[in-house]
Amino acid sequence: MQGIIRDLTSINIVYFLAAALLGYLIGSINLSIILSKNKGKDIREMGSGNAGTTNTLRTMGKGAAASVLLFDVLKGCLVPLFLIIAAPKDWMPIFETTCLTMAYIYALFSVIGHCFPVYYGFKGGKGIATAAGALLVISPAATGIALVEFVILMVLFRYVSLSSIVAVMNIVVFTALLYPGEARLLTITLAIAILAIYKHKTNIVRLRNGEESTMFYKKK
Repeated sequence: MQGIIRDLTSINIVYFLAAALLGYLIGSINLSIILSKNKGKDIREMGSGNAGTTNTLRTMGKGAAASVLLFDVLKGCLVPLFLIIAAPKDWMPIFETTCLTMAYIYALFSVIGHCFPVYYGFKGGKGIATAAGALLVISPAATGIALVEFVILMVLFRYVSLSSIVAVMNIVVFTALLYPGEARLLTITLAIAILAIYKHKTNIVRLRNGEESTMFYKKK
């Protein structure tokens, strides 16, 4: 806790604001919307209306979906990965702990940008792929376990939404267990999980009512 207070009462606040802004602006770039608009459409008016990988798969095919998935993961992970790798280097004029905090802040705001993109009227996707990319870098062990869990649930039930919700909730649990004492990391992970679950609120209602779509088809 003292480390957090020290960071927030120093000039490091400028770096944190820069990380938040960069995360939000990069996170706001949505490839599924771009690809659909290149076809004269808007993916938010197609299929489920979600600007993400699953709806891209259903409406524009496997190639487009693979591109969207890769892009969303990379926009979440590349900057945090750079910050963590660069942190111990002599040429990086920022303390290691500051770089780590910047990585955490970028991770959160990249997901916020994906969900509420400034370029597209603040109506974006649900942030799962971007969150996965970011969390794989800042909380790799916990996220790795959760991704295995995601795959197992997908194989068993074929609901992307259910698999995503359970996995992102458990990332918080696994982070608390595997990274004890990392208050900043746990706070950011919890914030990302809450946002992701909030964006799935309509899916939760459909799951409860037995009306949710599987990977490819709507449940009858």
